[in-house]
Amino acid sequence: MIGYTAHAEIASYGNRPLPEYPSTIKYLKTKAPHISVMVPYVEQDAVLRSSSGVAGIMLQGIPVGDTLTLAFKKLVAGHNPTEQAPDSLPEIILSKGVAKDLHTEVGKTLSVFRFFEGMQTRDDLLKNLMRFRVVGIFETGMTEYDNALAYTTLATAQHFRNFSPTQVSGFRILFDNVDDIKPITEDIKKHLRYPYAISSVYEIYPTIFGWIELQKKPIPIILGLIIIVAAFNVISTLLILVMEKSRQVGILKSLGANDSSIITMFLSEGAYIAILGTIFGNILAFVLSWLQFHYHFFKLRADIYFMPSVPITIQWQHYLLVTGIALAITISAALIPARIATKITPIKALKFG
Repeated sequence: MIGYTAHAEIASYGNRPLPEYPSTIKYLKTKAPHISVMVPYVEQDAVLRSSSGVAGIMLQGIPVGDTLTLAFKKLVAGHNPTEQAPDSLPEIILSKGVAKDLHTEVGKTLSVFRFFEGMQTRDDLLKNLMRFRVVGIFETGMTEYDNALAYTTLATAQHFRNFSPTQVSGFRILFDNVDDIKPITEDIKKHLRYPYAISSVYEIYPTIFGWIELQKKPIPIILGLIIIVAAFNVISTLLILVMEKSRQVGILKSLGANDSSIITMFLSEGAYIAILGTIFGNILAFVLSWLQFHYHFFKLRADIYFMPSVPITIQWQHYLLVTGIALAITISAALIPARIATKITPIKALKFG
């Protein structure tokens, strides 16, 4: 999502052009020093037409050399748009899906129509038509968004929309820290008035972030159940050990071993099982996480989940937290069989044996 809208986006009410964008960037960076990147853009609903297909898209003009736009980093063919030479066609990049629908590829040309309210005659249509040359094809994995967008340079989009060189449709903003998105967005709203409209990425895509939060809620329950099952396994293992070693426990007690030494012995056995299990568990989890991070074995349907594979991040604090909780619960669970072992009397144990 951040690759499409950054942390926040400034647009205009009524889709009107925003004037003097260099001054706006300078002003906002003064008022909000936590802004790290601020990129202007121009966008326009348009229709692409090739020799064998038609597609409706949102054409966006981005400054040459922009490093924020996700599509510019996910090219599967060609290169990003560059400034138009005087004797050449303006350049455009398409998603893999749109290129397939239009039966086009890098090097081919297509027509782009701009529709607006009040268009009535064929001459109006011809005045808002431009020819583009396809120079790149991208695929981010978010099929629904990819197929709705095409990119060209900022200057070309300004010309296409009849904007002046200092007019834009809006800005994409990246902050220094993702945790500051909401407070800084609210602060910027105090400095920009009508016709500027600022929204954070959470406000632009509430459904997706709501879905992510919903997916996160069952995780503690699932991990809790796994740890509880592991604790019961430790308890059952030690109970079996108590039953098997009851004669030895009775002999130890007859030789003078007290309850605390018996508890310590079984707690040590429980700790050994818990530590060994967490070490091997952490190694297995790290290996699987590393393989998924680099090779994406676990695939997803991008048209449903907005991503081609299961995303993963490796953070050592998560390993430490889960390890600590697992050790605490399993060692505590070892107290149950340890307390049972202290109830064994030497006479009964030896008689049972």
